[in-house]
Amino acid sequence: MTDSFISNALRAFRALGNAMSMRGRFRAPRSILRRVFRWVRCEVTVPDFDGTYLVRLRLSEHMQRRIFWMGYYSTDIVALLKMTLRPGMVVVDVGANIGEIAMVAARCVGREGSVIAFEPVGSIADTLAEHVRLNGLNQVIIRREALGKEGRSEVPIYASCGQTVPDEHEGLASLYGAGENGGPIDFVNITTLDEAAASLSLARIDLIKIDVEGGELACLQGAENVLRRFKPLVIVEIQKFSAHQAGWEVEELFQYLSVLGYEFFRIGPEGRLTAVDVDSLADFQNVFCRVRGQAQ
Repeated sequence: MTDSFISNALRAFRALGNAMSMRGRFRAPRSILRRVFRWVRCEVTVPDFDGTYLVRLRLSEHMQRRIFWMGYYSTDIVALLKMTLRPGMVVVDVGANIGEIAMVAARCVGREGSVIAFEPVGSIADTLAEHVRLNGLNQVIIRREALGKEGRSEVPIYASCGQTVPDEHEGLASLYGAGENGGPIDFVNITTLDEAAASLSLARIDLIKIDVEGGELACLQGAENVLRRFKPLVIVEIQKFSAHQAGWEVEELFQYLSVLGYEFFRIGPEGRLTAVDVDSLADFQNVFCRVRGQAQ
């Protein structure tokens, strides 16, 4: 069988799963297909990610395989973005990977808005850039840098910060691997969001999404001016394991943002928000942060 035959067959099964799920209302049909075809390792071009975007997905990679079969990897965050973002807004995507969140945000903010996508790993940033180019997303600006508390050059980045996973997973790259799973996969430059915002002459930042495997607190610490000036909404992945690997505890992140006036909500199915505090944190969750009294 040729690669094109396999790709066409997979797209046909995917379309069947989408139809049976009634546009995602029922997860089971898509989930079953994802498991049945778990070991397929080809690359497939999808013409309708988020409706009309063209993306190229490697089914050997955990996140891309899930996007292919389930529609999105970060389903709940996508739902929240679609309820929150408006045309003309400016979004910062920290840890953009191949562009799932950046592309969804770009559709929401439109040509009059902009998305600043930070992805430091060279090979992943190449795929992100290809997706931006293929879809003519001129409102997306790609920065091939990591964000932290202070600027640094040629810093090693690792495949993960120590997580053990059964298959390829490019969404775990971390500055805090310390060589536990082998040598670095790349060397990257670090800047701060305050410096990046100044260099881009940004007049507003409405929302920041952060998913950087242990680098979340440092990223926010390097964005203090942005947080005080623009009071952006923040979506941040909080994971006790990766925080510990990076040398901090999740309480420190809550304390830092609390001083700046933020309150916190767990992001649930379909983007529903539930108030959360340090005492009710799970080991892992995506948290939505907004300045108290600020309308969503």
